[in-house]
Amino acid sequence: MSVTGVFGLVLLLIIAISIIGPRKLPQGIEQLWLLLTNLRNSNAELPPLTLEQARRSWQSNGSILYGVIQILYGAEEHLLEIRRRIFVVMGVLLVSAIAAGIFLQPMMKLLTRPSGDVPLQFLKPTDMIWVYMEIILSMAAVITMPVLIIEIMLFIRPGLENPKEIAVYRSATIFGIPAVIVFFAVGVTFAYFVLLPLMLRFLANTGGDYASPNWNIREYFSFVLAVILWIGLAFETPLVMALLARLGIASPQAMLKQWRIAFVAIAVIAAIVTPTVDPVNMALVMGPLLALYFLGVIMAKAVYKPREQAQAPTQQA
Repeated sequence: MSVTGVFGLVLLLIIAISIIGPRKLPQGIEQLWLLLTNLRNSNAELPPLTLEQARRSWQSNGSILYGVIQILYGAEEHLLEIRRRIFVVMGVLLVSAIAAGIFLQPMMKLLTRPSGDVPLQFLKPTDMIWVYMEIILSMAAVITMPVLIIEIMLFIRPGLENPKEIAVYRSATIFGIPAVIVFFAVGVTFAYFVLLPLMLRFLANTGGDYASPNWNIREYFSFVLAVILWIGLAFETPLVMALLARLGIASPQAMLKQWRIAFVAIAVIAAIVTPTVDPVNMALVMGPLLALYFLGVIMAKAVYKPREQAQAPTQQA
């Protein structure tokens, strides 16, 4: 699925939850479930249930969905807060999309530059519409990412009481958010200036003397945006490793011992990101990701705080 497809599904889900609202969400789930239950009873020639009867039946049967509904009822205040922050993020996303639309043509020229002399064409009447949407939504998502991180941090702050958790929160706020932006920008820069030109040059020459390249512009932009965004996200690996070490979840020694597993995982990621399995393109992706992994080990060693072991209460005879 393309970047636009994944982003669109997530966007539609968030919009649906935001519009329904935390109060009506569990009620709507209950009504839908009651309707399905009564349809099943009707097929079995059983009398329909009221909502109260259905609730008692679901509770007695130990239904997982009933437990989820009760959690939604109990977490209404938190869901309202999440909804408010979602609206903030959606507002920033809308403004970012408008700004991206204003700078659409310069961005298209910038993104078509790695293709070199290969001509781009669209084969369907709606191809260019999808290209414009994909570029605008991708740019808007990147611009909104810092705001999303800030809103998440502000949401979890009231629930922190432990001094260690508060210290980690302050460090993540002061240093983490700028680091996320910097590492993502470095990854995007590497993908655009190093990875994409080499990959596209290799793909353009695969036809040899038998076929000349002539790419569909919609597929080209989907490919380019996917490589740029996924490599940018992959460059966040050291920050994730440092956070796990700071929370005491994983030690740098354990990370270093698992380098073989990390090597295999990086090879799989490289195979997914790159369109070919040739050693050149694989090495172009694996080399920086391996370097990032060991950079993450170094960063984890610098910030590692082991978890405090709970001491068992001693009983006096």
